[in-house]
Amino acid sequence: MINVGFIGAGDIASTHAAALAEIDGARLAVVFDRDKERANALAQQVGAKVVTSLDALFSFSGLDIVYILTPPSVHAEQIIAASQAGLPVMCEKPLTLTLVAADRVIAAAKAAGIPLMTGLTHRYHPLSARAREMLHAGELGDLVALWSHRLVTLSVSPTSWLSQRDRSGGMALQYAMHDLDWECWLGGEVSRVAANEIHTQSEIEIEDNLWALLHFRNGASGSVGVSWVAPHAHTERGVIGSQGNLRIIDQQRMVGQLKNGKAIELDLGDDYDWFDVFVRESKDIIDRIAYGQDFSISGEDGRNALEISLAVQRAAITGQMIALPLELATTEESS
Repeated sequence: MINVGFIGAGDIASTHAAALAEIDGARLAVVFDRDKERANALAQQVGAKVVTSLDALFSFSGLDIVYILTPPSVHAEQIIAASQAGLPVMCEKPLTLTLVAADRVIAAAKAAGIPLMTGLTHRYHPLSARAREMLHAGELGDLVALWSHRLVTLSVSPTSWLSQRDRSGGMALQYAMHDLDWECWLGGEVSRVAANEIHTQSEIEIEDNLWALLHFRNGASGSVGVSWVAPHAHTERGVIGSQGNLRIIDQQRMVGQLKNGKAIELDLGDDYDWFDVFVRESKDIIDRIAYGQDFSISGEDGRNALEISLAVQRAAITGQMIALPLELATTEESS
């Protein structure tokens, strides 16, 4: 039995707890949250214990791995503390809020000899992963362009940490990071980005629309567009190759054509539930802990996703084209 400890008991923790409950050989054993009522509520749902301090969680008997499910502003200190306790870590994205902090936590994990994972769940979506397989197998020819557009309605409370850039990192790190990571997972290194952000809800601090253009070092292009104020929800991802193309529509079906002329028709069904990616993610994590293997998504992967997201954010704020890699010694990174 793999025993999991949660730091944080908010909404995303409830989703991860439900996913763990689907996996044989794993259980949520212990929960810590500064809000004791929230910790108790989550623990009671799954029969876990509640502790009142991080030290108590780290010393919990038989603990195998820690999930960090807190606001990003405290990720760095919690990853370092867990590393020093010798516990493997799965940290929700973003890994940290700055590249300096990301380098620090990666170094701490390496010094302790423990695996560190970043929760980039979209890599576990079966159609998104299949698109990468097709592209990298040459079934679409050479990469020409990628796009990922996710339009939803999301109500963000002005008092929520999510609406505060210094705690959440803003829309680029909280939402668009998944799309940016997916495109880089397929397309490789990015040389420069341009972006624009739009605020339509004056009561929240961060943007609620973000649009970016990516220039890959291999000559391909990428487009990312995300919105939290679209009344008609729609998600679409796609790949254009020199000899084929594909589209993933509303995360449920993939259509297109391979370079050999064969039609692509993959359908997960209208009842496909996005919860599936969390189950796949935790199944992968638990299997790798059980067999002593490194995580499939590393701390370095989290750093790369953070870097492209920070570059897009900076491009949107300044209105300038931003080159990568980013320099660490900037006002944003040293603050």
